[in-house]
Amino acid sequence: MSTDSTAPFGKSTASDPLILIVDDLPENLAVLGNILRDEGYQIAVASSGPQAIKIASSRNPDLILLDIAMPDMDGLTTSGLLKGNPETADIPVIFLTARTDSGDVLKGFKAGAVDYITKPFKAGELLVRVSTHIELKRSRDQIAKQKAALDNLLETRNKLFSVITHDLKSPFAGLITLISVMIECFDTYSREEFKESLSLIKETSDNIHSLMQNLTNWAKLNTNAIEYKPESVNLTGLIKSTFSPLSINYHKKCIGLNINITEDCTLNTDPDLLRVVIYNLLSNAGKFSHPGSTVSVDYTVDEAGPCIAVTDSGIGMSSGQLQSLFNGTSVASSPGTANESGSGIGLLLCREMIEKAGGSISATSEPGKGSRFNIRLNPEN
Repeated sequence: MSTDSTAPFGKSTASDPLILIVDDLPENLAVLGNILRDEGYQIAVASSGPQAIKIASSRNPDLILLDIAMPDMDGLTTSGLLKGNPETADIPVIFLTARTDSGDVLKGFKAGAVDYITKPFKAGELLVRVSTHIELKRSRDQIAKQKAALDNLLETRNKLFSVITHDLKSPFAGLITLISVMIECFDTYSREEFKESLSLIKETSDNIHSLMQNLTNWAKLNTNAIEYKPESVNLTGLIKSTFSPLSINYHKKCIGLNINITEDCTLNTDPDLLRVVIYNLLSNAGKFSHPGSTVSVDYTVDEAGPCIAVTDSGIGMSSGQLQSLFNGTSVASSPGTANESGSGIGLLLCREMIEKAGGSISATSEPGKGSRFNIRLNPEN
């Protein structure tokens, strides 16, 4: 008897529940298999406890029908091992047994069974019990998914509150104070002082606007309101248009931008997701670059697929900072070379955006020598 077979005939399809039948007698496997196939279930079979454990780990069935009286490893031991493995612990087990003694039944439940069927069994009773426990498992799985989604929403909310408290409170307070001073001293302000104050208001407003955009995108991403929609994208054009609102900040610090990519370079990716990532990386590169330096954007293709690299020769990062860069728990940010403020939410957003597109992001850096961020895109796109 094969240790793992799934019915290619009958009513079953790939989306139908998979039931693992475990019995050392081939005739029992055949009878059970035929009954369940006729009801549209997928079937996998095992003739021993070790085989059942192996199949359950690799196939993750929706239900296991497990004979108690098997040589070498009986059903009670098998069930105990299945329940002790996190990968198979949640799979419901129904014991098949000729024992009706209450003590034996109790041992079965203690070993992790959700139900038992006595031999010789009736087909109608078998199907009702199987159907009941599969529906119960589906309900539990649905509840688990809903809980995971709720936990994700709560985590996103807490992160948003953390950023709002940490990074929005301070600039708004500074903005209000500065405007209050301008109103109080309006009659005594010189033209130069007035212009300087307006410049500070503009810079603070830009920082708040950028942060709000990131927060909005992050919230949409974590609530699945953003979908990955790939299309043919001119990479050089996208980088230039994305850099445009940052050019003033680069000009103020005399930082150059080298785009080492041919004008006709095209990619099949989601332009909106990539634009958010490029914007944050270029913004960070300018923030941490020294005046008079250069930021470079390069594009290469190797055995791992397409890669976009953003490199600066700025202040760099320590190994500890690199390790926590994309960990998803910290939103702390260091000031830039001109004391620019910001939040760590941008890099977390970059990671999640790229992962949404099936790619990845990584960084290399050395204190005092700058940083390089690598965007790996899905080569299949």
